[in-house]
Amino acid sequence: MKMKRPRQGAQEQRPVREARLPSNQRYTQLLACALKIFAEHGIGAANHALVATEAKVSVATVFFYFNTREKLVDAVLSEVEHFVGSAFETAIHDDRAADEVLLQLIGSLMQALATHPYHVRVFLEWSIAMRAEIWPRYLKLGRRLLFVLTKLIERGQQEGGFRPDMIPEDEAQILHAASFVLIQMKLADAPNSRIERFQNSMFQMLILPPIAKRVSLGQTRSAAERKRRASLRKRA
Repeated sequence: MKMKRPRQGAQEQRPVREARLPSNQRYTQLLACALKIFAEHGIGAANHALVATEAKVSVATVFFYFNTREKLVDAVLSEVEHFVGSAFETAIHDDRAADEVLLQLIGSLMQALATHPYHVRVFLEWSIAMRAEIWPRYLKLGRRLLFVLTKLIERGQQEGGFRPDMIPEDEAQILHAASFVLIQMKLADAPNSRIERFQNSMFQMLILPPIAKRVSLGQTRSAAERKRRASLRKRA
């Protein structure tokens, strides 16, 4: 029995293969997809198969670039570490007044929720992954960030813009923690007015004088005002 030949011009159905990309472009694409998967599924649940689906490539392709889960996690965290660390490194070398630099730094982190949402979400989860093997690495990054905040607060004290009675290391820790609250408020779609109010409260504790000094200042102004009024009465 003769087999029928396909009609001339008929097209065979072939599986669609991923487009070929230069090695560096493929790595960049896979890393971007991995960031999204880690942000949406969590650091613990993300895997090669999910990244492959997102990138529309085979699982083998993902394994070619990240041949173990540890290397996949390391690549994602390195990207997040570089992104966050660069913002803080830029801040510490900024020559503007310390209060302006701190406001700009917090503002850039908030803006990153729109420009680099996956970086921020992974960073947020990483900061509470205390039982995972990645926790010591986060602590190392956290110390770098706290160092920058501490130095900026010390500079603000030297410039006379920040309260001199503060302990810079403690205030840096408070600012660091409060920044995460701001991010969570933004992710929870809190009203902008509330976010701005909270942010202003963060900085008021740095720039306002101590209560004792405020009271003393108020007393001094009251005494000066009494003297001025007494002088006016004498002239009258």
